[in-house]
Amino acid sequence: MLNELMGYYRSVSRHADCAKAAEQALALICSMGLEGTVNHGTTLLNAATGLRAAGENDQAEKVYQKAQAILETQLPAEDYRLATLYNNMSLLYAATGRLEQAAEYARKAVERMEQNPDAQAELAISLSNLGGMYTRMGQPDQAHRCLERAVRLFEQLPGGDDPHYPAALCALAELHFHQGEPERSAELFRRALSLIERTYGRNDDWQTTRRNLAAAKDLIARRNAVKNKTGMELAREFYEQAGRPMLRQKYPEYAGRIAAGLVGEGSECLGFDDAFSVDHDFGPGFCLWLTKEDYQAIGSRLQADYQTLVAQWSGAPARNVTPEGTNRVGVMEIDEFFRRFTGHTHAPKTESWQDIMTWNAIPTERLASVVNGQVFEDPLGEFTRRREEFAKYPEPVRLCRLGQAVGRMAQAGQYNYPRAKRRQDTDMMYACLAEFVCAAQETAYLLDGVYMPFYKWRARGMERLEHADSLIPLLHWLMERPASDGQAEETIEAVCACVAAELKRQGLASSDDTFLEHHKREILQRMQQMLQSGKTANAEPHQQDKKAAQIKAIVDEEWRQFQQVQNEGGRASCQDDRSTFVLMRTSQFAPWNEEVLASYQQDLSRAGDQGWNLLTEKYARMMEHTAPQQYARLADRLPKRGAERLQLQELLISIMMRWTREVERRCPHLMGRGRNLSSAQDGPWNVSSETYLRGELGTYSDETLRLYAQMVLDLLAQGKNLVEQNMTCMARGYGYQGLEDAENACAAQSRTGRS
Repeated sequence: MLNELMGYYRSVSRHADCAKAAEQALALICSMGLEGTVNHGTTLLNAATGLRAAGENDQAEKVYQKAQAILETQLPAEDYRLATLYNNMSLLYAATGRLEQAAEYARKAVERMEQNPDAQAELAISLSNLGGMYTRMGQPDQAHRCLERAVRLFEQLPGGDDPHYPAALCALAELHFHQGEPERSAELFRRALSLIERTYGRNDDWQTTRRNLAAAKDLIARRNAVKNKTGMELAREFYEQAGRPMLRQKYPEYAGRIAAGLVGEGSECLGFDDAFSVDHDFGPGFCLWLTKEDYQAIGSRLQADYQTLVAQWSGAPARNVTPEGTNRVGVMEIDEFFRRFTGHTHAPKTESWQDIMTWNAIPTERLASVVNGQVFEDPLGEFTRRREEFAKYPEPVRLCRLGQAVGRMAQAGQYNYPRAKRRQDTDMMYACLAEFVCAAQETAYLLDGVYMPFYKWRARGMERLEHADSLIPLLHWLMERPASDGQAEETIEAVCACVAAELKRQGLASSDDTFLEHHKREILQRMQQMLQSGKTANAEPHQQDKKAAQIKAIVDEEWRQFQQVQNEGGRASCQDDRSTFVLMRTSQFAPWNEEVLASYQQDLSRAGDQGWNLLTEKYARMMEHTAPQQYARLADRLPKRGAERLQLQELLISIMMRWTREVERRCPHLMGRGRNLSSAQDGPWNVSSETYLRGELGTYSDETLRLYAQMVLDLLAQGKNLVEQNMTCMARGYGYQGLEDAENACAAQSRTGRS
């Protein structure tokens, strides 16, 4: 009787009474010595189902597992009670988001019942449950077969309606609703609603089913009213029939100053709305954009008149607005509209690195929102001018974001996915593939110079891109297959090859290498050069042009000399990595003043005229600490440095190393990826920062060293850190906002095992 009471209380949502009955029943089981029997297992099953209905999922799972341990040892495989257990465990796993486990238990229940020809009701219940799992897993064909079969079995049962029949009807109705068949959905919901009320009364399930029926009926009404019009067509029709006449009649002095259209959030602004879109945040509506002065004068009154139009217009049902879809239409101030989406009333400039970071801080989907949709009228032209400011990324911003995106593709797909696969770490493989696909999608949009929309429309939006045809099927393949598929690595490489080819076609890559990390560096270097050659907030354009050209000439000459450096072990790999070399050396020279740059440029020129190689000299001087015996054979060939000169070098080294340690304390993960600091840690293949600096300073002429020392002392007096400035330039060259951003990224990578 207590077990029956549990079922009754659960069905009418009296969860506290259900829990009390379960407690009493289990106490009786214990007092009668029935632990481990079928009766005990059945009571545990009913108690767990009551806990699940009350939302106590963690406790319910523990009790289900106890029931499973008993019933699987006490019952034959075809016993319907096992199917009941598996069905309920399936529902629990589904409620907690573990759909694969939910489907597994639902299939086990069906298999048990198909062995028992006398358990057709239990088979129907199991099929209904399995169909619901398939629906949630996005497998509608399998779901439809299971649910149709379940409904047929319920209809054939003798003795009236089974109490589980409404659940099968609701599951099938939900499937038809999401497949765009609201008429069939509404019919099934009506039948289920009647059965639930007759069997259980107006319980929680009845309330849910009634809401679902109302949603299906609303969708039918909206489709009939809209008659296959798109949201944009509906907005234009509403404006032309009601909006424009109202403006001309009530606001004649302002009508020639108001812009009208539909721009912003929502699938209709992207042109992606369809029959499924009408179920939420859909209906007649348009935007009216006013200047600040006009909005202050008539904004409130005009909004009230707009609301009256919405209520009176008979062209379609009013918008069915959700809390997330408010403020998408109606009267808006132009400044506030752009500020709402981008944080700015006008598009940011691109004159400095800070401007680049300002652009990058605006989410790309929000930029897409301010340039999508249609402007029906804009007699004043102000709203259109603002839109044109935001029309596309300025080229330095595009290159910055593109470099970051291809870098994520390389990191997630070409580097970390194979490592995850070798570890047989399925979770990591899926994470890597998800990150790779997202980065590849962003790359595709950036290659076309188009803003990427809200995440759910990214794949569909790629169909409009000019250069994405070859990427689309490859990315679909990756998303549709298991993460451990044997062809995933090959497909990743195919995607990267497509991207590399397009980068080269656009002149953004100089090699055919498909490893995108190399291209990332080159792209970001181009961005940095473009930025340095442009106007900044702190200097006149011609000054920046001059300094950037000077640094470029220095780095080009260093690269030429670097190519001639002869190593004992043969050509070094870094001699083939121009992009990294350019980035590192440009970062080195960017903080220098023009006097030091000019003097060092003269050193390079003089050395070239004399047939001397300053880069070779630098590495030779390092060998005094890394390979003393080899250095002894070279020392006589190097220019001699006097005691006073060497003393000045050591003073500069001590200042620079103090600055380096300050940066290391602030950025341990970032600095941990570079050289060791102290010369005491040197080895034949391990050059410390101190030794590298000593070798470099040793190549400067006396005049260059004097000017360099004056620059260092000036910075020291100002409380500035030259090493920090160098590292900041380098971090920005790699696409980070600054040192802190780079340090946070390195720390996160260390935690996840990335290198």
